[in-house]
Amino acid sequence: MTKREAAATFPLALLAVAGTGVFMASASGMTRAPFLLQMARDLDVDLVLVSHLLSVTAVAWGITAFFTGPLGARFGRRRVLIGGQVVLAATLVTFALSGAYWQAAVSAAVGGAACGAYMGTVFGEVADRVVDSMRGRAMGWVIGGQSMALLLGVPTASWIGSFTGWRGVSLVIAGFAVAVAVATRLVFPQARAVVAGSGGRTGLVAALRPRVLALLGASITERICFGMVATFFATYLQLAHGMDLADLALPLALVAGGNFLGNMVGGRMSDAVGGNRVFDRAMLYAASAVGTGVAAVALFVATPGAWAAVGLATVYSVINGMSRPALISLLGSVPAELRASVLGINITCASIGWVTSAVVGGMLAAAGDWPSLGWVVAGLGVAGAGLGLLGRR
Repeated sequence: MTKREAAATFPLALLAVAGTGVFMASASGMTRAPFLLQMARDLDVDLVLVSHLLSVTAVAWGITAFFTGPLGARFGRRRVLIGGQVVLAATLVTFALSGAYWQAAVSAAVGGAACGAYMGTVFGEVADRVVDSMRGRAMGWVIGGQSMALLLGVPTASWIGSFTGWRGVSLVIAGFAVAVAVATRLVFPQARAVVAGSGGRTGLVAALRPRVLALLGASITERICFGMVATFFATYLQLAHGMDLADLALPLALVAGGNFLGNMVGGRMSDAVGGNRVFDRAMLYAASAVGTGVAAVALFVATPGAWAAVGLATVYSVINGMSRPALISLLGSVPAELRASVLGINITCASIGWVTSAVVGGMLAAAGDWPSLGWVVAGLGVAGAGLGLLGRR
């Protein structure tokens, strides 16, 4: 394969912008995690209620993502991608200016809808432009944007927020979202990719086959497991181990780095086992899901010291990160005419996972019941592994 042919099948510039867009969408919510206690004080609500802002974002995110297939077909995917980032930037500004809880909730909802439109569209676009044999690595790049939101976004936000508070962090992210919109305009082609094999039945009913439903169920469980730690690990370090906000940057960077490493390794492993009939992508996902549960028990049930907890959380993040590219690759292996709808619905299911993790995790965190949180993640990891195996071809 020549360099030109490789670039056509694995478009690095497009993947870099797509991953950066995922970074911005993810960072818009994830960077609030270290400031939940501050936000609760500023908005005069308790920790459980301020945690529900994450649920509001996730619900709006999931509803919009469900319709990204028709949205892209009607307006063009590039317009949806650009519009998603511009609207996100605007809502981050209004979020920063919120003086009351209801104002923050409205901004979070509209911003979540913008992120849902972006995320559902960008995965469909990338899946259409990369061949199946390279799809795991491509998805690893794009999903890596979410890991980078943890690796760079959350620690950097913690540092910036120590000077400006959560409002200043929101304004900074808004500026970068505008830059991503400009980059998308320059890099993404206007026309939708031409995909071999298009035709046949289309629509949501055709997309929701039993195998796909099992994989979507696995996506829900995986996002709950991810969200529990991504959202509440900073709170866990503060409440269970007495860490200050300024001390969180390094621990959160280590944990996020583990997730990014897992995404990259998982993407390559997904491609390597894609044609294997014994240990395939579904088996890779299942093994990672069970491993995630084991790591969660070690982290939250054994309740080690602060830095031992950071090490275990890093291992947890590596294992969890390995599972995601394999799962997305399995969902992307549906017929081309159904791919955008399936991957859009997957974002909706992921949002259900985020909502569940915010609600359940918020209650357990407020009660300080960290062992129960660990057992919940462990049970969901096993359930997700079973669903993933049901989704084998």
